Amino acid sequence: MATRNSTERVALGDGGDGPSDRRFRLAVAVYAGALVAGVVSVAAVLTAFVPGPLSAVYAAGFAGGFVGGLAVAAADPRLPVRLGRTLGRRAAIVVPTAPFVVVWFAPLEAAVDVVALWAVITVFASGYALSQLAGNRYVDAVTTGEPAERWRWTPPGSPVVDALLAGMWLVIGIGDVVTGSPAQGLLWLALAVFWVASCLVEGRWSFGPGRDRCEVQLYETGLVKRRLYTKTFVPWNEIGHTRLREGELVLDRGLRDVRFDSDELGDPDAVLEAVDRWLETSAER
Repeated sequence: MATRNSTERVALGDGGDGPSDRRFRLAVAVYAGALVAGVVSVAAVLTAFVPGPLSAVYAAGFAGGFVGGLAVAAADPRLPVRLGRTLGRRAAIVVPTAPFVVVWFAPLEAAVDVVALWAVITVFASGYALSQLAGNRYVDAVTTGEPAERWRWTPPGSPVVDALLAGMWLVIGIGDVVTGSPAQGLLWLALAVFWVASCLVEGRWSFGPGRDRCEVQLYETGLVKRRLYTKTFVPWNEIGHTRLREGELVLDRGLRDVRFDSDELGDPDAVLEAVDRWLETSAER
């Protein structure tokens, strides 16, 4: 059984030019482009130094950031695995959104608010997509081959609640646009779109293509929760204890326990038995 250190060495040594790597490089380029364009545009408006149309300033910043991001991603084939290895690193990708939020909330002129809000939306959306791609790339690097065991899994979620939330944000956004607050309306509309997209990507809604891809997969290196387009990896040596109690399967993992309701799994007892078996094997190695 591979230890965590050996698993990470394998992952960090993994680099290639497959479809997932090309998608990652494109995501890095788009993210860098959105970030640079946001910084340049906000700085231009704040300093009143706009050498041309603001759209041209934004386009130039995006183009420069895109090319730079593409070069950085191409220069380090291990970058996706490095970024995707920990939750902290994936979360750090969207942290640059914070300064734009501060600028947007600051009592500045309307032009600054519009540019800052657009930067918040584009940097957060591209950063979120990049973080998910990096996480998937790391999981692929440490779980080579087919899973040793797998079970169908229904991701938790309430389609009714999700639809109500998205609908509420949509109505608020349209209302703001109609009443003369287009910037606030854009934010609410972006939230509605993001929520619907996340529901489909994570498989929280029971319709849509690829629903059968949602699984709990067991590999030699650990457990994977696979959703439609995202994956979460839990190494065996991070699981301290397992239990099935009150209709819930719990894998103790410190502050980030892994939990499954019994109705999410076809046979929770079989999953628990298999996890315990892999944990025992892992401890013996």
